[in-house]
Amino acid sequence: MTAAVMLAATMASAVPSQTETVNCIVAVVNKKIITLTDVKLVEAFGFFETKAIPDARERRRFLLDKLIDQKVVIDIAWEKAPVDQAKVEDELNQLLARLGRDEAKRRIEEFGLEAADLKPFLEEKVLGEMIIASRFGRSTGVTLREIETYYAETYAPGQKKLGQDPKPLIEVLKTIEAEIKKNKVETQVAHWIKNLRQQAEIEVRPDCLNK
Repeated sequence: MTAAVMLAATMASAVPSQTETVNCIVAVVNKKIITLTDVKLVEAFGFFETKAIPDARERRRFLLDKLIDQKVVIDIAWEKAPVDQAKVEDELNQLLARLGRDEAKRRIEEFGLEAADLKPFLEEKVLGEMIIASRFGRSTGVTLREIETYYAETYAPGQKKLGQDPKPLIEVLKTIEAEIKKNKVETQVAHWIKNLRQQAEIEVRPDCLNK
């Protein structure tokens, strides 16, 4: 088991009985367990952006998918690259600062943890991101025609909808080029992960997720 899985397995005993919450297995990915507590933890500490998902059940499913994606990327595309501990430490400090020290302390105590206990979860996140960056970090070409099309069909209409005059193409060319590259990489990554998931053994237990 990974450190994150072992940590999750001990959480129930770590939390006092009066605040103990229901825990169960929400998914098994290549024989590795993801628990309801794992999902609740990454939600509570904002590991992934979920502001655009107000529905609680949809938000949990989104977070579960993120955790599943991490595991299939690490399991199938593992390249023996060491986890960047400096990056993990930086992610932890940013997480705590974003919540505020007092609020972070309160949430940590609710899970019966210490701040350092979040590191195994962050290690998985950082490692997954490192593997993706190593495969898709190369420059993606963007043609002038693509930039002109994006300007005409996306940028300009978007500015007008906001009641603003679109800037001339030459002024936003680099911004548009970067946005197109970002979209291309995201599409490539999504397709790659979809293929990885098809090769993996994944069992999702929605009854647990909805508790």
